[in-house]
Amino acid sequence: MSQAAILSEADILRRDRRVTTLIGVSHGASHFYQLALPPLFYLINASEGISFALLGALTAAFYIASAVCQPLSGFLVDKFGARSILLMGLGLMSGCTALMGVLPYYPVLFALSILAGIGNSVFHPCDYSIMNATISEKRMARAFSYHMFGGYVGYVAAPVAMTAIGTAFGWQPAIIIAGAFGLGLFAILWGGSRDFRDSTHERAETGAAEESIKESVRTLMSPPVLLCWSFFLFVAMGQMGLMTFVPTLMKEIYSFELEAAGAFVSVMIGAVMTGVLCGGYLADNFRKPDVIVTIGYFIATFMVACIWYFELVSWQLFGIFAVIGFMYGVVFPSRELLVRAATPKGASGKVFGFVYSGMDFGAAVTPVLFGWFVDTGVPRYAFLCVAVLWVASVVIMLMTNAATKRQQPVAGQ
Repeated sequence: MSQAAILSEADILRRDRRVTTLIGVSHGASHFYQLALPPLFYLINASEGISFALLGALTAAFYIASAVCQPLSGFLVDKFGARSILLMGLGLMSGCTALMGVLPYYPVLFALSILAGIGNSVFHPCDYSIMNATISEKRMARAFSYHMFGGYVGYVAAPVAMTAIGTAFGWQPAIIIAGAFGLGLFAILWGGSRDFRDSTHERAETGAAEESIKESVRTLMSPPVLLCWSFFLFVAMGQMGLMTFVPTLMKEIYSFELEAAGAFVSVMIGAVMTGVLCGGYLADNFRKPDVIVTIGYFIATFMVACIWYFELVSWQLFGIFAVIGFMYGVVFPSRELLVRAATPKGASGKVFGFVYSGMDFGAAVTPVLFGWFVDTGVPRYAFLCVAVLWVASVVIMLMTNAATKRQQPVAGQ
């Protein structure tokens, strides 16, 4: 008998809220640690004499380690369960972050960045495995939206908190405090996650056997999952290119002061967070994730193309970036539902880990290309590039949806 069968509706609602909150907070911690060190670069450079290029390499090492290890983390989640892997990842990431403040020697910092990236690699496979197996179907999209909202809270909080603490007390106390925050969260998750369910429970309930390595590879190489990976790759290429270079592009194209140019990113992130919450309710009630993703990305693409093609004034630009951010946020829960539909029972960890590695790889591509656009005097081409990438992502999404529908009868046999 499944766990849901012996719980009242009120109990299920309380469980869904608690699990969603804990997973959202853990996702926020993951995103917080991704941006914990960069705001301290100026202080580290002044204190330790480490060049900005070498400091940037610490961030690159973190992301590459996370991207490479996400699929492996997914396999471990599906084999051993999400709770233990999530706790180990959080402990590793927060512990390594705290140690950076104790052992401020560059080779050690580089090694700790790699280990922290490995710790970070567990969050998406664990989070989605837990949510897919625990949250009620009718609240799934809202759970995805709160999960993503928590991540963006981490993105927003890290630069503000780390800059304030670092300026007041120095970079080493700041990074140690950041690590201690994660260890405190570890204790909360340890006590509050004992009834987390995951892909191992799904296999037990359906009677499905654990996949062999060969079967797992076949799952990841199936058309729906490969297309999901490609979709996330193209989406991330556009997203992270914008997030990284909007201040520079606005300064180059419109001669804004850097502080004012940076405000466009703040507007976009704020709109993304609002859109994510709205998108969860929309996806749960409309139940047409492919339609939501298509409309959302086409509106965002049109807005991006306007920046490329037209000469705009500041109020128009702020409005356009708000629409881009809002529509991008609205599609988040629906795109997660599309991945879920392509995921066989008991394989959530490996599939979401693999798909999100595409996002990490995509995030590494366009910042270099956009930098080249700026260096060669054609910064507007960056917005044209984003528009093309997002149109391509919609085409891939529609192919994904069609491939998933073709495969569903086979999966149900």
